[in-house]
Amino acid sequence: MASTSAALPPPTKGWDTRESLADMPPDHAIKLDNWFPETDKVTVRRGSSAWATGMSGAVQSLIEYIPLTGVGQLFAANAGNIYNVTATGAVGAAVSSGHSNDKWQFVNMGTSGGQFVRLFNGQDTPLLYNGSSWATTAITHADLTATSLIWGNLHQKRLWCGEVNSLDTYYGAVNAISGAFTKFPLAGVASKGGFIMAMGTWTRDSGSGQDDVAVFLTSEGEAIVYAGIDPSASATWSLIGVFEIGKPIGRRCIVKAGSDIILMTQDGFVPLSGILSMDRSQSRLVALSDQISQAVNDAVRSYGTVFGWQPILYPKGVMLIFNVMQSTTTSHQYIFNTITGAPCKFTGMNALCFGILNDNVYFGRSDGTVHKFDDGTSDAGTAIAADGLQAFNYFNSSQSNKVFKLVEPIFESDGNPNAALDLNLDFQIKTPVGIAAASPTRSGIWGASKWGSGIWGTAGQVYRGWRGVRGKGRSASLRIRIDTTTARPSWIATNFTYQLGGQL
Repeated sequence: MASTSAALPPPTKGWDTRESLADMPPDHAIKLDNWFPETDKVTVRRGSSAWATGMSGAVQSLIEYIPLTGVGQLFAANAGNIYNVTATGAVGAAVSSGHSNDKWQFVNMGTSGGQFVRLFNGQDTPLLYNGSSWATTAITHADLTATSLIWGNLHQKRLWCGEVNSLDTYYGAVNAISGAFTKFPLAGVASKGGFIMAMGTWTRDSGSGQDDVAVFLTSEGEAIVYAGIDPSASATWSLIGVFEIGKPIGRRCIVKAGSDIILMTQDGFVPLSGILSMDRSQSRLVALSDQISQAVNDAVRSYGTVFGWQPILYPKGVMLIFNVMQSTTTSHQYIFNTITGAPCKFTGMNALCFGILNDNVYFGRSDGTVHKFDDGTSDAGTAIAADGLQAFNYFNSSQSNKVFKLVEPIFESDGNPNAALDLNLDFQIKTPVGIAAASPTRSGIWGASKWGSGIWGTAGQVYRGWRGVRGKGRSASLRIRIDTTTARPSWIATNFTYQLGGQL
């Protein structure tokens, strides 16, 4: 019987937990761990390297100081202390110590006195850093307990902040970083009660200015939106509305992306501009995470109360990163390509918090270290385990059996991928077998079924070779696993050879 060949694209549209296995498009993936979807291929993610060491206990906050000019600074909060981790290597003495917890929220702000970063953790007097020294300059109001301040936000040149378990907010004078603040209560506006979880600024016109609106998120899932520049004057400050959203996940639930802000909620990762125009029941239609909605919902249900969930935008890497905690020491990340929107999952780094400095992303771990993200080809010497399972395909004949004989995944790589392959049939996903270990060699190997009969190139070569498989079914899916500390392969296509059987 004659054999038939078919070519399938790589899963460039990303990981998919929304579609049924029978309806999933061919450029989607049932599993896409540590493969990053690009416009024309999927590539094993870069690694991470140890950046700062010498601390003990979990690093739960990374704080960026942004100067008016020059290079910024990065600080890590660990075991009641704050360390300067701007430079790589062992940390020196703590720059600030004796704190009750390491779960700091912070905001950068410039005044006539210079550039500052304000820090709040809900238990200690808020900290202030001016680029060279740390202080506890007071924020005062008759109803305010300064040590209870837990969040801060810069809006229309005013610093706003709020206490733990409170619907009261406080704002300072224009360009004031401390001193007497004014109370702005929201108890009469938030109909569901709860407390203010976080505040953000929505820049509706793609640039900061008078068109910016203030967004207060409550713990019970309400977004309270105000427009204006002076909350003390009704002529220049007004309530736009109160909108029902999913409950926000943690204090670090907001990230600015372009002119919009993205919210981490129980309903998924949603842009504010989208959810304010529709009922909460339809929020999935605009959620960035819609394609992986089942995975997000399951993670929120299982781990949503664990501290450390955090979004961060990484423009240099074309990534929007959502840190998803699994325990107080372990995590994975849901990653979205900011050009295509395609999602995937990163595993193996166990980040507790993320920070960005000078366009580079860093993360803290439970072992007292800070690592540089998207760097190298291993996780500080540990192999990156890439695991991709593309969508099942009927090969244009859903009613015919097929006897699969050969598969040929095609890679572009700077080293032999040595991929482990597993053929899955008729929507049954079997436990993978075999060892996936990329070769340390930096030259291409042309293979038949064993990836290894001759060396023919150098970095960036195409690797291909037919592998024998055995299986009979109406649909098939190939699983590709690669463990690597050296090579960084890209998966660019998959070829199948099979024989058609009879109609069922």
